[in-house]
Amino acid sequence: MKVKDIARFINGEVSGDEDLEIKGVTGLESAKCGDISFLGDSKFTCLARGSKASCIITKKVWEIEGKTLIFAENPALAFIKVIDCFHPPKEIKSGISKLASIGENVSIGDGISIAPYVIINKGVKIGKNVKIAPFTYIGDNSVIGNDVEIKTSVTILDDTIIGNRVIIHPGAVIGSDGYAYVTENKKHYKIPQIGSVIIEDDCEIGANVTIDRASFGETIIKKGTKIDNLVQIAHNVTVGEDSLIVAQVGIAGSCKIGKNVTLAGQVGVADHLKIGDNSIVAAQGGVTKNIPPNELFSGYPARNHNQARRIYAASVKLPELLKRVRKLEKIVEEIEKRISSKKES
Repeated sequence: MKVKDIARFINGEVSGDEDLEIKGVTGLESAKCGDISFLGDSKFTCLARGSKASCIITKKVWEIEGKTLIFAENPALAFIKVIDCFHPPKEIKSGISKLASIGENVSIGDGISIAPYVIINKGVKIGKNVKIAPFTYIGDNSVIGNDVEIKTSVTILDDTIIGNRVIIHPGAVIGSDGYAYVTENKKHYKIPQIGSVIIEDDCEIGANVTIDRASFGETIIKKGTKIDNLVQIAHNVTVGEDSLIVAQVGIAGSCKIGKNVTLAGQVGVADHLKIGDNSIVAAQGGVTKNIPPNELFSGYPARNHNQARRIYAASVKLPELLKRVRKLEKIVEEIEKRISSKKES
């Protein structure tokens, strides 16, 4: 495919040789002659200058001398389209494998693909164009929307509701019991978990994510939210629209996460807390109190990022301050001895 054809496909503008032949797509560092790549952040401009890529998709304000470029309003989004063009999704044949187990009163839409060793229990409703990979389990009375992709070894337990265009990656467990016990005389008694899980449209659930069913009512992941691998979401949590939950995050029970919230890697959120719309918690932040909207928090316990930075900067100086304190203590001790000796004399 020539550069001019790619530019037309992504509605971009060419600077350089529009007749260059492009044979592959890759990142700036691994690119070779014949590849196309992209520059989505000005801090990687030096890397782009040294890249062997034949063509780079970027913004006009980041023009790179000596390179054939395609200018796009959003280079990263344009590059996604180019990747799909060179590597279209694999086609999966529709149909239901004879090795799948389908329970009673199951409703299945058109264009479905159900692989071998899938188990679908009674009363399940599945929409159109759904792809279900091997070794997946779908519990009683669950509902799966249209254009859903469920990858291998996913467990979806009873009464779960999944919207349209949801992607669920391998090993995810949705609808497991929440962690809830009553303790009496040092014995722990399980509280029955009789609620459900709702995952709204256009969500993506990463590998080995666990989303617990509610004790009562629903655990809700609202539309457009993207959840990375190895995330734990406890019972009765609500995650707002278009939020980003990054790897190894743990959210305790009954938390309310707002819209467009970002929880970076290994963030922990204590139970019954609220995080306001558009807020960000930086990596390894430990949230122990409510966070207002439009805030950036970091550290443990998580606090306003500017305050956390000042505290961290001060903590770096502690060894030096400790030496000074010890030195001052010795000086004070010498002064006290002199004063004491004068009084005695």
